[in-house]
Amino acid sequence: MRSSSHAATLTRCAAALCAVGLLAFTVQAAEVDGDEALLLETCELVVPGTPLSTVGQCGWLEVAENPAEPEGRQIRIRVARIPARDRLVEPDPLVFFAGGPGQAATETWPVVAHALRKVSANRDILLVDQRGTGQSNALKCPEIELEEALAADWDEMARATRECLDAIDGDPRFYTTTIAMHDIDAARAALGYEAVNLYGGSYGTRAAQVYLRLFPERVRTLVLDGVVPQSLALGSEHAAKLDQSLYRVLAGCDADPKCGVTFPGTADKLAALARSLQDNPVDVTIEHPTTGEPVSLTFDREVLSSALRFLAYSSDTQAMLPLLIHEAATERRFDRLASQMLIATAGLQQSISQGMEMSVMCAEDYPWYPQESSASDFLMGDLLVRAARTQCEIWPQGPVPEGFHDPVTVDVPVLLLSGELDPVTPPEYGDQVAVHFPRATHLVAPGQGHIVSTRGCMGDLVSEFIIAGSAEGLETDCMARMSHTPYFISLTGSAP
Repeated sequence: MRSSSHAATLTRCAAALCAVGLLAFTVQAAEVDGDEALLLETCELVVPGTPLSTVGQCGWLEVAENPAEPEGRQIRIRVARIPARDRLVEPDPLVFFAGGPGQAATETWPVVAHALRKVSANRDILLVDQRGTGQSNALKCPEIELEEALAADWDEMARATRECLDAIDGDPRFYTTTIAMHDIDAARAALGYEAVNLYGGSYGTRAAQVYLRLFPERVRTLVLDGVVPQSLALGSEHAAKLDQSLYRVLAGCDADPKCGVTFPGTADKLAALARSLQDNPVDVTIEHPTTGEPVSLTFDREVLSSALRFLAYSSDTQAMLPLLIHEAATERRFDRLASQMLIATAGLQQSISQGMEMSVMCAEDYPWYPQESSASDFLMGDLLVRAARTQCEIWPQGPVPEGFHDPVTVDVPVLLLSGELDPVTPPEYGDQVAVHFPRATHLVAPGQGHIVSTRGCMGDLVSEFIIAGSAEGLETDCMARMSHTPYFISLTGSAP
C-alpha cells in the first residue's frame, strides 16, 4: 500500500519558523524577592536563514516535570523578556503564545515583532518556550533523511513514532497545554508582573484560552489570531476546511478577468487531477531544497493535498494556486508542486518539536475524533485521521482536565482575528468563540489566509486594542483597503 505518511504529519502542523541563538553577556536579576527570581542574560533571538532577530534578556525557570511530584525530576523552561523601548513602561507585559503545536515562543516572536512594535514601545514582551519546545526540554524526534520521509508508509510511521518515544528525554504525559500554562504563570510571577496581556496565534489561541481559564484575574486583554475553538479536536476538520479555502480561492480566480480567462475552470481541473493521481501516481525527480541533489518521489493524491495545503496558508502563495494547478492538470508538470512539498518537509523537521505535538494532540484531540471518518470526499481524504490513529495508539496520553473542551467564558476585552480564506482556522471559528466572551470583537481580514497580524494594518489594530485595553473606538476603516494578492498569471507574477 502506498502512503506518504510523513505528508500526513506535515499537514497537521502550522507553517512554522526556526531557532534561537543566544549571546549572553549582560546579567540582570529579575526585580522580585525570594528564591523565585530569574537571572537574566542579554540574548539575541534569531529566525535562522533570515535577517529577523530581536535582542532581549533570557533566563531559566526550573519546574517539576510531573506537577504531582514537586520534588521529583526538574526540567528547565526557557524564559525571555524583551524590555519596552521607551522610558515610560506600563506594568502589564504582552505574553506571546506560539503555534503548532510544537513551535517555541522565542523562535517565532521575531516574525511578528515589527507588526506589534507599537505595543513593545511601552510594554515588555514575555516569551516562554512552552515545555517540550525550543529550549524548554524540547521533545524533538530524531531527524530522518528527506527521501526516507517521503517514501514512508504507515508501518514506517509507527516505527518512527516508537523510535521518537525511545529517544526523547522526558515523560510525554506531562507536556500538555494545561500543565504548560502553569509554567507560563510561574514565569510571570518570577518576573513580578501582576497582570498581563495575551496574544496567541493558531494553536497558541488554545494555549491562551487555557491560561485565561486558569488565571482569569491575571489577564487584562486577550488577542486570538487564527482562532481555535476549545470545542475543536485539532485535525478533525482540516480536510473540510482545506477544501473550503481552496475552492473559494479558485472561485475568486474565475471571477477575476485575467485569471479566469488564463486558467478557466481550475476547480474542475483540480478535482480531475486528484482522481487521476489517486489511480495513477507519477514519479517525479526534483532538486533537494538544501543540497541541490536530485530527489525522486511518488507524487500522489496525498502529496498533492499536502503541497496545496501549505500553499493555501498565505495570500501570497494562494495567488499561485490557479497557475500551479493548471500547469499540473494540463501539462502534467508536478515539479513545482513537489518542490513546495520538499521545502515544507525540510523546514518543519527543524521547526516543530514533534514529540510535544503528539503529546498535545494525542491527549487533547485524538480521543475526541469521530469514530467514523466522513472525509473520503475531500482532497485530503482521511489522511490526518489515519496519521493520528497510527501515532496516538503508540504515544502515551497525559491527563486532560474535565471540561477541557468547554468554551472559555471570562469578562475581559477580547480581539479575535481571522483571515477570510484561512484553510485551517476559518472565520466561522472566530464567530463560534466570540459568542462566549461578553466583550469580544471579531475582525475578518479580507482576502487573507492564516495569521493576519502581520498583514496590512492589522498589527496596528492589535496594538491599539492592547494599548487602550478595549476595542471601543477602534478605527477599522483601513481594512477596506486589504485584499488578496493578485493572481499569478505567470511565474513572474500577475499581469501588468
